[in-house]
Amino acid sequence: MIRQLNRVLLLISKWSAWGGILLLLGAVLATTADVLARKLLGFTYQGTIDVVQLFVLSAAFLSIPYAFISRSHVAVALFTDKFGPRGQSAISLLASFLATVIMAAFAWFGFGHAAMQMEYGDVSQTIGIPIIWYWVPVIYGSALSSLISLVMSSESICKLLLGERSLT
Repeated sequence: MIRQLNRVLLLISKWSAWGGILLLLGAVLATTADVLARKLLGFTYQGTIDVVQLFVLSAAFLSIPYAFISRSHVAVALFTDKFGPRGQSAISLLASFLATVIMAAFAWFGFGHAAMQMEYGDVSQTIGIPIIWYWVPVIYGSALSSLISLVMSSESICKLLLGERSLT
């Protein structure tokens, strides 16, 4: 069951990461267009900073879940390699548990701030993008990362209790 859930989460996080890549490309194109327009034509696109900030923030939080599920986060191999399989599972459990708590807190508090800013009708300074659009990828990426970390925690618990054969 954990493997099947992992496949679904991997698919969702891959599509999210591809969306993040497209948004990052959009930020690059918007910045390039603004610089070229300024240098060659003498004018600037109004709101480029608002759009680029939204795209870069979204790209980061849409990509974070894929980094979690593909285990692309940094581990200090010099430290973790000294432990056997059970020790590495224990370290993995601790790391994934902490990641679950931190990312869930980001999602929870982000949702609270997003609701408040939506209630107040906050918008970006230059072109008036509703601030809620800045919070949506933060909440989504944090919640998905938290779910992925929770699944990783359960995998580590199974490995600790039952060994590698538990996931097959």
